[in-house]
Amino acid sequence: MGYLDTFYSTKGALGVWTPFVVVILNAMGVALGLGLVQLVKFLVRPQYDLARLPQPPVGDWVLGHVKYLLRKDYHRVILGWAKQYGKIFKLRILNEWTVVITDPAAAAQVLATVPGRTHNYKHIDEVLGGPGKISMFGTPDEVHWRNARKTTAPAFSMANVRRYYGGVLSAAGELLTSLDAEQGALGAVDAEPLLQRLMLRATLEGLFEVPDATALPGFDTLASNILLLMAEANAQVTDPLRAFFYFTPVAPLVSKHVARCRAALKEIVMFHGKTAARILARPEPEPSNTLLWACLHRLRHPHTGRKLTAGQLHPEVGMYTTAGFDTTASTVGWCMYAASLWPEQQEAVAAELRAAGVFGRGAVVEVDEAESEALAGGCGSKRRPALKLDPKHCPGPEELAKLPRLNAFINEVMRMFPPTAISAERLTSDQPVTVMGMTFPAKTVLWCITYGIHMSDADWEEPAKFKPERWLEDSRCAFARSPGTAAPAAGGGDGPAAAIGGAAEEEAPNTAPRRFLPFGQGPKNCVGQNFGITVVRAVVALLLSRYRVALHPDMDTSPEGDKLGAGRAEGGSGCRHSAEDTARLTHVAVITKLKKLRLVLQRRDD
Repeated sequence: MGYLDTFYSTKGALGVWTPFVVVILNAMGVALGLGLVQLVKFLVRPQYDLARLPQPPVGDWVLGHVKYLLRKDYHRVILGWAKQYGKIFKLRILNEWTVVITDPAAAAQVLATVPGRTHNYKHIDEVLGGPGKISMFGTPDEVHWRNARKTTAPAFSMANVRRYYGGVLSAAGELLTSLDAEQGALGAVDAEPLLQRLMLRATLEGLFEVPDATALPGFDTLASNILLLMAEANAQVTDPLRAFFYFTPVAPLVSKHVARCRAALKEIVMFHGKTAARILARPEPEPSNTLLWACLHRLRHPHTGRKLTAGQLHPEVGMYTTAGFDTTASTVGWCMYAASLWPEQQEAVAAELRAAGVFGRGAVVEVDEAESEALAGGCGSKRRPALKLDPKHCPGPEELAKLPRLNAFINEVMRMFPPTAISAERLTSDQPVTVMGMTFPAKTVLWCITYGIHMSDADWEEPAKFKPERWLEDSRCAFARSPGTAAPAAGGGDGPAAAIGGAAEEEAPNTAPRRFLPFGQGPKNCVGQNFGITVVRAVVALLLSRYRVALHPDMDTSPEGDKLGAGRAEGGSGCRHSAEDTARLTHVAVITKLKKLRLVLQRRDD
């Protein structure tokens, strides 16, 4: 007892602080011991072919390559490594190996056969929905994923997408009203918030059939709250120590940022919870009703078979809401950015839209005075008449899918600026796994980098050049070619539709691995891609048929250097941008997007 009294009482050398210091030192000793045990396990476990893979220089002997992943443009860092070390190489994140894959064939095998999700997906879910709230997107439970995927997949048939499309057209009227008002008042528009609002409305009013989503409490701050937490999730994915700190009780007390995140989380959970409650409060849908709200209504717990409560359903509602608006708004933003950098391509698309009569005369109309005042209140301005779209004069999803120039332009944008640039991680099971003849140990992270595949010199001719024509000349442009295989002659094939999926691929299947993965690949690809690409086509066609778009001068970060927009038409407007400029404007917050998108709009009929 005398020995204990010396160290765990005030009799020690430090007086009243003695027991506190001893407890802290003991805790540090236990942590160090556990860390050494994990390090030994890491060093002595079988490496198989992992040991033969090249790796970039380690930035820190403890953290490994973590410091490189903390950069805002770490997708470009990984692309540079792929060019230097090959299509398959390894990174060390603390004491875990990650195999980076930019080879289309290897990526196809991994995404088709390795089911497990990494803890990074859980980070995203938990930051958006709260600790322990895991959706189909982030669950490592294959039964949970399969149950939710099977139940909700019918919601995205083209028949249902045609119905959701009405919500997109309805929300687009507010977008045009806001764009005209902001351009008229300020001489430019801050496009990202307006696009996010459009997509959020289209998701809630279209997919969930929520009437007048803009009137819901919390709607106006929902997008900004989600984006704040998505940025925090990305920071946690690349910084494991940050993730540990974020969930400690002391974090919101010492960090204003964490406190803001916690407040945003409460608002998000409340919003999604109320949306889930509204869905569950509806009468039991008919079996023939496969709209998303009906599919979610009939979703059951994967293990108990019981009907879900609003609290259990809200992660799935949050997942579909976030995926529905964030990736789509980002894609449209990148399309407007590319249209500004390459005005000759913008004009080619506009000419096709004009020739086809897409969003032509009668599509956009002014509403009457009473309705105009109500809509102006929603968009925050009464400077100009409110606008709406007349569905009778608007193109349908099938008509948009048949426009080769429009689709080639969108495909090329999604190739060069994929919103899911750093997606598609998989965690191998408890058994070793073989990929392309190489065997990796159990619990190895396999990271298929979309950006690396889309921008690889080995997979594409002139990958850094914006060439929508490649999709017009090669009907199988989305698929990797075997060495020595020539591309089809110009004008042959079915056009760019096959790049995105749907009927074109089903009619003429191709066994070659895909080198174009904007919606992922394999059984865990984007379940809502039919809806997503339909919305992108519609909004891009609407904007380019109505406006000439150019970048505002404050988007020009550096007028010197190689121009990313090289080859634009003489006299073309827009700022000169190098690839490095675009990287500086890029922000990876799970979804890869522009930090800002300031556009100058000129009406084409003025």
